[in-house]
Formats: sequence, C-alpha cells, structure tokens
Amino acid sequence: MQSLPPCGGPFYESVMKRLYRDRWDKKVAGICGGMGQFLRLDPTIIRLFVTFFCILTGLLPIGVVYVIGWILIPLGPRTYIEIKCRKLYLSEGDRKLAGLCSGIAKTFGIDPTVVRLITLIALFITGFFPILITYIVGMCITPKKYHF
Repeated sequence: MQSLPPCGGPFYESVMKRLYRDRWDKKVAGICGGMGQFLRLDPTIIRLFVTFFCILTGLLPIGVVYVIGWILIPLGPRTYIEIKCRKLYLSEGDRKLAGLCSGIAKTFGIDPTVVRLITLIALFITGFFPILITYIVGMCITPKKYHF
C-alpha cells in the first residue's frame, strides 16, 4: 500500500495552530470538520465516533458538549485548507451492505473481515442500537469515491 505524505505542510502549520470550526467541511456547525483539521484525520471518521457516542450516551451529554463547542470554538479562516491524509470512502468493490466496513478497512490498511467482525461484536456488546444507527448515519455521510 502506498504511503501518503504527512498531513498539512508549512502553510498548514502556520495557519492552524488552534482548534477552529471548519467553514467548508461541515454538516451542522463545523466542529467535526475543525477537529479533523486539528487532529489531521478525515472528519467523516470523527463524525462516526461522535454519532456512536451520542447514541451510546443517550444524546444529551454529547449534544450539550457539541452546543458548548459551537459557542466557544471560533469559526476558522475564510480560505479553504485541505488536509492531505487518508480519506474515508464507501467501498465499491469489496462491499457486503453499503461498503462502510470495507471503506474503514481500506482507510486504515487492515483486512475488511476484521472490521466486520469487530462491528458484529460491538453490535451485541452495545445492545445493537448504537452501532446500527452509527452504521446508517455512516452510510449517509460517507462519500463514494468516484473514478473519472
């Protein structure tokens, strides 16, 4: 598997030294997009974690933290800054349902069967509902990779 260059660069380091809400890569307030910029991760992965913990904790604790973050975290710069790191896409080739588990496996460079097994185990450990809702949300928010 080909290794990607380190995320960011000199311009990225000089501009993004703080946590910002992302103006361009946002679904609600840009907090997950800003966390992706700050942590150099694909924001879709962060959105999946936030969704899972939101459902797992009963919406309220993560919802309150999200609203507080919306109030306290400043809006980012007006210029678009693209982080260059591995992106999460729905898999078109090795998919069983929507291609989310296979896409996660490709992003992290592991076998899709391992991700599927972990997902199934987590389904039963968490009582089925949190993982199921997270998977459905993941199907909706994870982009497909188009080959031109």
